[in-house]
Amino acid sequence: MIRKLVFLLISVLIMNSCHSENDNDYFHGIDKEVTEINQNQGKVYAIYKRELKKYQTTKDLKYLLSSKYVESFLDPDNKSKQISIIYELLRINDDENDYITIACNFFLSLKIEDTSPKLSLQFLNEAIKIDEKIENHFFLPHLYHAKGRWYFKHNNYSLAKIYFAKALRNFKKSDVLYIASMYNNFAMCNSKLRSVDSAINHIRFAIQLLRNKKNLTEDELFFMYIMKGNLGSLYLEKKDYAKAELYFNEQINFQIKAKKYHFNIVRNSDELFQLYELTKQPDKERKLANLLIGILPNLTNTKNKIIACALLRRYFARQNDMQNMKIFSDKLDVLNKKYNDEITKEVDNISDVLNGYIIKNINQKFDFKIRDQRRKNTLLLGLVLATIIISVNIILKIRERNKKEKERLERLNLLLESSKETLEKDIQLQKGKIKNLHMNLNLKIETEKAFLENLKKIKKSKNINAEETVKDLFFKINNLLQIDEKNNDFVSESSEESNEFMKKLSEMYPFLSEHDLKFCVYFRMNLSSKEIALLENITPGSVRVYKTKIKYKIGLGKEEELSTVLNTIK
Repeated sequence: MIRKLVFLLISVLIMNSCHSENDNDYFHGIDKEVTEINQNQGKVYAIYKRELKKYQTTKDLKYLLSSKYVESFLDPDNKSKQISIIYELLRINDDENDYITIACNFFLSLKIEDTSPKLSLQFLNEAIKIDEKIENHFFLPHLYHAKGRWYFKHNNYSLAKIYFAKALRNFKKSDVLYIASMYNNFAMCNSKLRSVDSAINHIRFAIQLLRNKKNLTEDELFFMYIMKGNLGSLYLEKKDYAKAELYFNEQINFQIKAKKYHFNIVRNSDELFQLYELTKQPDKERKLANLLIGILPNLTNTKNKIIACALLRRYFARQNDMQNMKIFSDKLDVLNKKYNDEITKEVDNISDVLNGYIIKNINQKFDFKIRDQRRKNTLLLGLVLATIIISVNIILKIRERNKKEKERLERLNLLLESSKETLEKDIQLQKGKIKNLHMNLNLKIETEKAFLENLKKIKKSKNINAEETVKDLFFKINNLLQIDEKNNDFVSESSEESNEFMKKLSEMYPFLSEHDLKFCVYFRMNLSSKEIALLENITPGSVRVYKTKIKYKIGLGKEEELSTVLNTIK
């Protein structure tokens, strides 16, 4: 969307010639011709060769400008080449044609708005200052829109709304897409200003504007679904998870069906992961992760690949899937290095292009008069230096970011290793305690059997030593009390963990009673019916009845193990 807006705004620029009013119509015709086929690089190149041949034949300045303008549409992803062409347009125009001056300033502003925002604002202000003085404004609403976006990126939402409103007042009624875009921008500002309901109303109004238009273009349809994704974000902020999921899925399904907006699927997945995590939908999280894995090879932009891998690494970290987390961590390291190399290469290319242009400009003679050559060269050199400074800042920031990310990953790995060791120790400790409990309960059963046998012998025997028999019984009773005390100690030690387990189980199955939850603690420790009966002073048959009832309540079949299910709850 931004690229096409750039093309639109730059295309309007060459409508004016520096020699005559009729040149405006000529450049406007060139603009319409190129923008209609800008996706076909072969046809664009043919127009460029045609305009260049006219200049070589007539030596007319307007054909040089038109050829340079058409050339700016070639290789649109080559930023250094485009910047070089725009600088050359500024030099050739030499401030004689306001239209070209405005458009070039605007273009440069868009190209460096992320790397050098202050310089970007200077270019933008220069373009606005000139365009506001002209009676028939060339593309003033787009300039206001760009300035509103600049303030939005720098968190000045009140000023951003003012410039979006200025843009809205200057668009024509037929500019439905741009009008809808302004209402969407109002919504984004209101969201940042904590006025979510107002933001939702603005986006709904913008969507309705596009729906009322017949035969939506591809750009209009794409933007309508972008706004639906924004609605999903707003409903997520309101914690209306059902509506948020509905609008997110509408947007992603459209992008999947279109098979050409994979980059937006990546950028929308972050909030969708948050939603699934909040609403506890692990299956949908897994499905979204698989979708990202599937489209990863189709992504052409390194930055989008970095975002996708970061999301997948975070997802697998939450799942404690260390193998996959390491896979995407390694991919991130490779991609970050690649991105760093790409930025460095682009910066070097821009510097080489501009420096080479200066050298070439010294040795080359043009067929038109250039006034104040020293001032022009000084200005160009200043821009080159500014570009180099910007490039160095970009490289330093990227390296600093990569260093911090690497340190964070190392800390995370250490923390995970430490947590894993602690968890393993806790598991072994709990296993030992449960084993001791089993032994104590078995010992209690055997002691009680012996106690009962002695009582039977006393009852049957007539000639017994009463004193010795009482001592023996007292000894066995004392053993039983000591075993109960050990069992109680184990239950007390485990009470905090058991309470946490009972709390989570109650949240999952709120219909379980306190008695049911208590028995689930025993079943989770794999205690037998006899052992639980001894702890609760009931019969083993009663324990089996309770177990059957609990399995029925939580929807388990006869063949399913209750203890296995309970042990999955962490």
